[in-house]
Amino acid sequence: MAYRYKILSIDGGGIRGIIPGIILAEIEKRTGKPICQLFNLIAGTSTGGILSAALTKPHPSNPNQPHFKAVDLIDIYRKEGKRIFAESPLAKSLKIDDILKAKYSSKGRDEVLTEYLQDTFLKKALTDLFITSYDIELRMPVFFVNNVKDQKLGENFRKVCDGYTMKQAGMATSAAPTYFKPYKIDTADPTNGGYYALVDGGVFANNPTSLAIMEALISSARPDPQKPDKQPLTINDILVVSLGTGSLNRRYNYDQAVDWGLVQWVQPLLNITLDGSSESVACQLEQMLPQADGYPKQYYRFQRQLTKANDNMDDTSPENIARLITLAQQIIEQRDSELDELCQQLKSGINSQEQPEKSVLVGR
Repeated sequence: MAYRYKILSIDGGGIRGIIPGIILAEIEKRTGKPICQLFNLIAGTSTGGILSAALTKPHPSNPNQPHFKAVDLIDIYRKEGKRIFAESPLAKSLKIDDILKAKYSSKGRDEVLTEYLQDTFLKKALTDLFITSYDIELRMPVFFVNNVKDQKLGENFRKVCDGYTMKQAGMATSAAPTYFKPYKIDTADPTNGGYYALVDGGVFANNPTSLAIMEALISSARPDPQKPDKQPLTINDILVVSLGTGSLNRRYNYDQAVDWGLVQWVQPLLNITLDGSSESVACQLEQMLPQADGYPKQYYRFQRQLTKANDNMDDTSPENIARLITLAQQIIEQRDSELDELCQQLKSGINSQEQPEKSVLVGR
């Protein structure tokens, strides 16, 4: 049985995005295919959203092929990390405490994303995209997608595409509170004064896998006049690959935390929110999509605890980068047979829309 639809989801995590980047490079190496040709939908939050966009960006001289291999994107972290996480000149000159100003200027991040993503429109993506962000004025999620037909101004959310670029999606999804200032983009939406004020989608979906699954099911159920016989997807038709950026292992001692106030809780609360969001989604999907005898594995989650590498999303030191690379390599070595199994599934019926041999119940 070949799954009809294949989803890749990439967590947020700042500089720790080098971990999924290395795993994706290994998948491309084993399959001999670019990531955008192996998956029907690629979803990402924050650093995962940047990777998602870059992996689907068409080559300027060959628009049917991706501009980048996954291995090319490792340099975003290895070579450009210090430029992305560059301290604000104002904060440095005035020695303003991080609590009073965003820790980093957005200038370096803007420059790096401009170089990699240029002015490529979302609708040019080589496979379906789903990138998360959150509007702090409208107080609702804003999702960047690549299909104009999927746009929607919902009562409690926005799905946008037409006229927006991959760089704008990357800047919005990675505007992590306390690290970077919110990202403002113009819009024709009449309900919010003509702009969106966006921050990192990790504030509500650091692991966007469950959202990606729902997006696939919703999109497939929409009638298509050109394909009147199209069969909507069910959960049993979907292969899911979820990549983490390292599970946080920092402990917050009760005897200290019990006396914390607003100032002391700011940074720990962000870390707990991001990590808790990722792991709770992983926990639910592990139970909802268990492997059953006689059926190929449906849900792959590649994640490991950060025991030696720093769990800060902004530690761009050579020592920490080396530890993150080592961790990614350990994941690949320790799950070698699973990666081979996954790659065989990904190569089987690439982008196939054939019905599976047998439909089974969720949680089979």
